[in-house]
Amino acid sequence: MHETDRLSVKDAATAWFVRLRDEPASDRDRAAFETWRDADPAHAEAYREIERLWAGLDQIDRRMAGRNGDAGIRTPMTDPAPAGRWRALCRMAAAALVAVMAGLGAYGLTGPGLLADHRTGPGEQREIVLADGSAVHLNTATALSVDITAGRRRVTLHAGEAHFEIATDPARPFVVDAAIGRIEALGTAFSVRRMKGSVEVIVTEKQVAVSGHGQRPAVVTVGESIRITDAGLGAITDADTAATLAWRQGRPAFDNRPLSEVLGELERYRRGRIVILDRAAGAIPVTGSFAVADTDAALKTIEQTLPVRLRRVSGLLILVSAGPAL
Repeated sequence: MHETDRLSVKDAATAWFVRLRDEPASDRDRAAFETWRDADPAHAEAYREIERLWAGLDQIDRRMAGRNGDAGIRTPMTDPAPAGRWRALCRMAAAALVAVMAGLGAYGLTGPGLLADHRTGPGEQREIVLADGSAVHLNTATALSVDITAGRRRVTLHAGEAHFEIATDPARPFVVDAAIGRIEALGTAFSVRRMKGSVEVIVTEKQVAVSGHGQRPAVVTVGESIRITDAGLGAITDADTAATLAWRQGRPAFDNRPLSEVLGELERYRRGRIVILDRAAGAIPVTGSFAVADTDAALKTIEQTLPVRLRRVSGLLILVSAGPAL
């Protein structure tokens, strides 16, 4: 089966799964679902896969509710929560899992940069050399398009993170467009990372001119960083350029960063979701570096050295909680 066909079946199965669990679901809806399911064995298998994952979460739901109903159980960081709260947390994780089921592979087919010239998948890194001699190192899950002509050099960063080493050409400015921001190289090297709601620029050599929509550009020099949001340019701050480029060696570094940020970074290098069930766990400070080539080993190290427990519900979902194992 072609990949696009497989993904459309998975998307349809997910849509049916959610639709049939809504209270307004009618007999006509259920009949239409049965017609779709019976039309192809692949339809039935895709739906069973989601049901199995959901059933696994139901088991965790019951175990959590029972565990937290026992007043003698405490975790080192949180008091026992009402069973209803745990069920809500599990449903949140389930929703994340359904989203994963619907979205696996969508990055390559329907996500940002559908027609990108260059892209990397989860956990993949790649270096490319552009027609003008500039080098671009793409981090995990990155997509960009290139437009180099006799009169201009322009790159659009659709998603992810890239480090640029720009070939000097005074007649053709080198510009990176990243949704809410624009970065013009001034004979330089720099990293650009698109995040939800913001773009971060870190300069590793010389200078760049950074601007938001309708704003005058700010000049950012080596060892400095700036963040762009919908509200405009943030303050220019000092940056640890060695740590910034650590991902190029496959070992992103963290200095007293919250565990939620560390797990969010590791999640970028693997398929599926990592869902934190306790705010206190997410706030634990972490200092160190992890090899992203083996995120399972990194997660095991985190579990062994921090007061948190990780439960692997499937190959697509990891639940993180404070205290003893679930």
